[in-house]
Amino acid sequence: AAVRHLLFEPRRIASNCGRTIRMASTTKALAARDASDPTSLRRLSRENLINLAVGHPAELPSEVMAAAMVDAAERLRDTGVVGESATQELNYVARWGSPETLDAIARFLTDQYAFASEPKEKEARGVRPESLMITNGVSHGIDLACAQLTKPGDIVVVELPTYFLAADVFRDNGLDVVGVDGLEEGIGPDGLPDGTPGYFDVGALERRLRVDGLRPRLVYLVPTHSNPRGGTLPERDRKRLVKLAVEFNFYVLADEVYHLLHWGEEPPPPRMCEVEQNVLKVAGLSDWDDDAGKGKGKAAAAWEVRRSDDVYEVSATLESSGRSSAARVVSVSSFTKILAPGLRVGWIEAARSIVDMISDRGYVNSGGCVAPFAASVVVSAIENGSQARWLRGLRERYRGTSRVLHDAASREKSSTGWKVASCPPSGGYFLWIELPADCDERAVTRAAEDAGVAFLPGSRCVPRSLERPREERSCRLCFAYLDEEKIVEGVKRLAESVRNARGK
Repeated sequence: AAVRHLLFEPRRIASNCGRTIRMASTTKALAARDASDPTSLRRLSRENLINLAVGHPAELPSEVMAAAMVDAAERLRDTGVVGESATQELNYVARWGSPETLDAIARFLTDQYAFASEPKEKEARGVRPESLMITNGVSHGIDLACAQLTKPGDIVVVELPTYFLAADVFRDNGLDVVGVDGLEEGIGPDGLPDGTPGYFDVGALERRLRVDGLRPRLVYLVPTHSNPRGGTLPERDRKRLVKLAVEFNFYVLADEVYHLLHWGEEPPPPRMCEVEQNVLKVAGLSDWDDDAGKGKGKAAAAWEVRRSDDVYEVSATLESSGRSSAARVVSVSSFTKILAPGLRVGWIEAARSIVDMISDRGYVNSGGCVAPFAASVVVSAIENGSQARWLRGLRERYRGTSRVLHDAASREKSSTGWKVASCPPSGGYFLWIELPADCDERAVTRAAEDAGVAFLPGSRCVPRSLERPREERSCRLCFAYLDEEKIVEGVKRLAESVRNARGK
């Protein structure tokens, strides 16, 4: 009946969507597996549990997606599927995604990544559709990059602590994971600690490269509002990292899923691909494959073919560009955090030569784009403006809940001995707390379970093959999943658990 309602009465539904859309729908189904906490099924079933561990959104855009699917249903009914199926994403689609989808997502990202930039600057900093590839999310993008850019036995460097589930993807691809300590706190322009969360230590990586002879194939990091600590790599260090990647011939795998979840007074540093373009241009190196398709190389020709949306012709023309490219950055991101995780729609952004290498995967060659129809529904949400409105709403909500979490944790510093950043988060999902030296993480975990509060132990944010005593006295707290009242109560319970574990 619901399908019949959409297909045969879409215009009446669409007219209702002309009114102000209620931009929130509280999540009622809690049985989904929590990728950040495998025990969440057991924990979520406990009555009165406050879960500060789970990295899920609290609200999902049910009405936004309903309206977008109505738009898609109307297009299907009005145009049919004969002769125009490619535009409706019901047929096979080129492996990167359809030109219409890539154009729409590139326009959206250009607008959103620019933040408060002037129009001319926005255009110069823009996202190029030919540098995008549709994926099933960040994890899929990471796996594709590993499969196509590495071989078993290669080294991947990760920040410690890191998004620990990425390490599983690296191990699945036979890579050796090497950790580099992150900075304990951020460094300001004056070279002094500024009290902000720590981030990837590019200086430590450079020492390992030059002194120890470390030769990674990949360096993985979350450069903006990182998981788990929430730190943001400054632009100066981003440039330094790109220069090292070119010099030592490794790829920078930048997980930028939190870049658009920013609400600070100042915009975040430029995304990694923009940094790379500027670094290569200044150095006089090949600038992202013939300057956005204006050249005559095979990469530019391949983009012209993909505009034709002919899967077979595209497959036949995807060869090496015939020249070396200095590009080394692979950015992975998705609509998971800014729209809905269940869509499983994400993207890779990189120089065309890299995108072509990554997309030349057997199952992608066989099936084409991995999410053509789901991506077209996302495009509907982009084109009717609801994706941008939803994102603005998320930023405002998380601005409030992140401050509440930070303030609640700060009030408990003297009684618990834990350390927390001096200022509230300006983006992302998480707040990082370091427990006192005399505090045993396992004892805190047991006390927290008894108190009815869940957190993600810092030890979980370190790959299993590595030992990190500092992270074993830390915890990651999420401010995206709970309302303000529960956040405050959850911190009170956690603080009491720490005091009990310390015997105080």
